[in-house]
Amino acid sequence: MPYALPPSLPANIPRIRHPNRPPCTTPSKTLYLRNLSEKANPKVMAATLRALFETYGTILDVRVRHSIRMRGQAFVVFGEQEDAVRAYSEVQGFMLYGKPLFVEYSRAASDATIAQQGEDVESYKLHRIEARDRRDQEFKDRAAQASAAPHPELPNKILFLQGLPADVAVSEIEQAFAGHPGFVEVRWVSVKPDVAFVEFEAEMQAGTAKAALGSQLALREGLPPVSISFAKR
Repeated sequence: MPYALPPSLPANIPRIRHPNRPPCTTPSKTLYLRNLSEKANPKVMAATLRALFETYGTILDVRVRHSIRMRGQAFVVFGEQEDAVRAYSEVQGFMLYGKPLFVEYSRAASDATIAQQGEDVESYKLHRIEARDRRDQEFKDRAAQASAAPHPELPNKILFLQGLPADVAVSEIEQAFAGHPGFVEVRWVSVKPDVAFVEFEAEMQAGTAKAALGSQLALREGLPPVSISFAKR
């Protein structure tokens, strides 16, 4: 089978840390994986990840993201936190389908963990959706402000991107900004798929990235460039 793996990992696995946003340092039963091969079939990838991480302990769930914007990402839920902690340390940088895994602790508990704890999963899902909707509304408001009449730009630690291709993936934008110090994350506005926000740790770092890239980003050859500006406060 394509996902058959040895029961133990080589001791010389390269330790490659996630170059983008500061990782969550609070141990969790759920591991967040990035930089997965986008060419692999999602079902095969899920089976591969399960085979890999089952060598560390009981796996409650494996979720591979396969939508256009979320591809290359997955969540692996352990039954015990200490197993997740050991896997987090040892699988970091493991080469899978020719790409190193970037492993972080998930910032939120998974549905499988909530169910394991005997809590109400549906209430938890509702709370999570409400929190997401609040974030979306916040960024929607920022997008509306940034799209308004031209105004003198004021420095901000958040950059505003406009004119993104309809099928753009998070990884494409991350690749453009990952090499700039202080990069935190890319945020989408679900109601305006052609715009996104890129957050840095500080205004100076966002300004440095903007100065290096200019006011327009050639994300793909043959397509109009994406405009870059400071998000309006």
